[in-house]
Amino acid sequence: MGNVDAGCAGEQTLTKIIALIYRKAGVSREQFLSYWMNTHGPLMLQMAPGLLHYTQNVPMTTADNPEEPDGVAELWFEDMDALEEYLTWRNTTDAAELRTDEDLFQDSRLTRRYVVEEHVFKRPAPTNLPG
Repeated sequence: MGNVDAGCAGEQTLTKIIALIYRKAGVSREQFLSYWMNTHGPLMLQMAPGLLHYTQNVPMTTADNPEEPDGVAELWFEDMDALEEYLTWRNTTDAAELRTDEDLFQDSRLTRRYVVEEHVFKRPAPTNLPG
């Protein structure tokens, strides 16, 4: 493999967190997904500072494999400063409601968060997007 040139022409970069989320013991996959999408998602949008985009991805698995996450979240931010502000906020009393909510349906000990810089070279045309 060759060197990666971070300044490729036409490239757009995004700063984001990708989180692998596992359900809490005793919570079914259906219960997890329902709560995550219908309760936690709206709460995240309401509370999280600096959030530009929030996506919940549901792994398309048929087997109940405990090593695979039950959900993958993407949290997009304007830049690294905004992302760091969000991470600092998560440890304040202002974020207590969100952390308490997470403890209702996910196993926070297993959750893995990765801070990444996404390099986008091509996006689908708006007419090609589903929905």
